[in-house]
Amino acid sequence: MVLANRATGPPGRADSPACSGSSLSSDVPLRGLKRKLGCIEPATRIGRKKKLEKEYILGREIGQGKFGSVRLCRSTATGEEFACKTLPKNGEETVHREVEIMQHLSGHPGVVTLNAVYDDSDNIYLIMELCSGGRLLDQITREGTYSEQKAAKLLKELILVIKYCHDMGVVHRDIKPENILLTTSGKMKLADFGLAVRKLSGMAGSPAYVAPEVLCGHYSEKVDIWGAGVLLHLLLVGTLPFQGDSLEAVFQAIKTADLNFRAGLWSLSRNLPETLLKMGCNLPGLGDWFLFLHHPWNNLTC
Repeated sequence: MVLANRATGPPGRADSPACSGSSLSSDVPLRGLKRKLGCIEPATRIGRKKKLEKEYILGREIGQGKFGSVRLCRSTATGEEFACKTLPKNGEETVHREVEIMQHLSGHPGVVTLNAVYDDSDNIYLIMELCSGGRLLDQITREGTYSEQKAAKLLKELILVIKYCHDMGVVHRDIKPENILLTTSGKMKLADFGLAVRKLSGMAGSPAYVAPEVLCGHYSEKVDIWGAGVLLHLLLVGTLPFQGDSLEAVFQAIKTADLNFRAGLWSLSRNLPETLLKMGCNLPGLGDWFLFLHHPWNNLTC
């Protein structure tokens, strides 16, 4: 379940000028800078005359979300496989925003790359890189809890991607294992920017991962860090930290959460979940990325 208000803030523009001259550099900071200045890949512009069926062969469905489905597809020119996300135009303003944000962020190794965009009278189609390792949620279901070392490695990758998004002015608002994809080598990729925005307002997110400030209607980009803290609990313990018999009970558990993790399970991870959840709670002095990136637990990744 995803909370309401998918689209908030002004609609994103997906018609930024294409890059002049040579293609974007493979150097990530340069790509990010160019995209921040409004430069996008021509193939990802909405409204192009090229047709999807002329350039890709659609295959089986590999994913289904609240706002669209994902199918395997293959390039007719190269035979390379990609993922094709279909989004109905009945929510065109929010679809344009998702495309614009992916244009803005694409190029970072921790974000799923948007390769091309097509549209017809009913849908918009996003051609994205294929992450053959599947969803993090499915891996957790198959393999159970993570070791501290494995969790530390993944979480550090995730936090650095979240930091990149925030530096680029984007808040994901739906950090959860369903939206983290894995490559065949085990690298993580942040996906599904359907709830992502630049201007924060309204209530959005997935109930078990939502921060208490979101429930009160006043929050900041730190809600993404809260989501990472909830995910860490799931990785290490195998359960979600905030539970209840109903949606209202879950929300009540979140709003009344006691953020004292200094005993029991939390001694394993040296209070890192406490740091992450407090960073996600808008508590004074706890929003500095230094707190996480220099936390002793990260030594486990070495």
